[in-house]
Amino acid sequence: MSAAFSDFIKIIGKGKKGSRSLTRKEACTAMKMVLNQQVTGEQRGAFLMLLRTREETPDEICGFLDACRAVENQAIAALPATIDIGCYAGKRRQLPWYLLAVACLAQAGIPVFLHGAHEPGSGRLYASQVLPELGLTAVGNVAQAASQLEQRGATYLDLSLVLPALNDIIKLREVFGLRSCANTLGRLLNPSAAPYSVQGVFHTHLDDKHGRVNEQFDDYDSLCFRGDGGDPEVNSERETTLFITRAGATAEVTLPATKYGWAMKDKALAVADMLGYWRGELAHKYADNSVVPTLTSYLMLIRQLDYTTAAAQARQLWQQRDKARLPFA
Repeated sequence: MSAAFSDFIKIIGKGKKGSRSLTRKEACTAMKMVLNQQVTGEQRGAFLMLLRTREETPDEICGFLDACRAVENQAIAALPATIDIGCYAGKRRQLPWYLLAVACLAQAGIPVFLHGAHEPGSGRLYASQVLPELGLTAVGNVAQAASQLEQRGATYLDLSLVLPALNDIIKLREVFGLRSCANTLGRLLNPSAAPYSVQGVFHTHLDDKHGRVNEQFDDYDSLCFRGDGGDPEVNSERETTLFITRAGATAEVTLPATKYGWAMKDKALAVADMLGYWRGELAHKYADNSVVPTLTSYLMLIRQLDYTTAAAQARQLWQQRDKARLPFA
């Protein structure tokens, strides 16, 4: 379909000596062609997997983001969200306890826009599956999301509504057997154009790479860290380094590990446990070391607080939660 696109494949795939990385402009042009379906399926697959084998550079990711933002659903950027949180990993070992931290933000009057995707056959529990049981019903368009954001203080839209072409690429994992840069782009997208963006990653050094990408977009502040399972959830069983980017500069802050040891993997991921914990009826060791620390990290970003002050405010918000209602009711 496009002879010109083969030039981009040659640039990144011509061997160790002949290949090079794409410039930001080249990356933007190439990704626009992919998203606009101006390439063949074979070209798309070759391009994505060549990138996968050597990993994308920060400049390439920036160019890909430029392309995504040029073609995404622009109406979403008008939503009055204060913080944008990507929910792309899905949980396998523990429940998505970070959603209770999100609920505390919403109850505190801080509007939250959530977005994510799910990969068929992954065996993971995704935010989109859990949120309805926590009181945030699924919505099918931007108008419904705007209404829900106003009424509940939070809303979730699937990537299939935010940027369908990028969602299609994520679904290609079934074909490739590997994830592509689409998972990274979804996390970084900030489609609501919120002043604050939160990104959870799984692999070592991706948090630092996200920080370098975030530095190129100074119209919002960002938080990235290695979260549990790759979701934006602090697991205080180990130290967590937060990469907080403001005005083109990234600072690193390390949250301490707890002294209570490691929690066992849940035998079953039952959302009823999250509701019981929210109501104060159920004890959960992992949640004790996750919900408030996760909320702390969010407040450090939004309110520009140091760790001690943010932790105190997080504990207060958690104690003041409305236990009688569903988290997002």
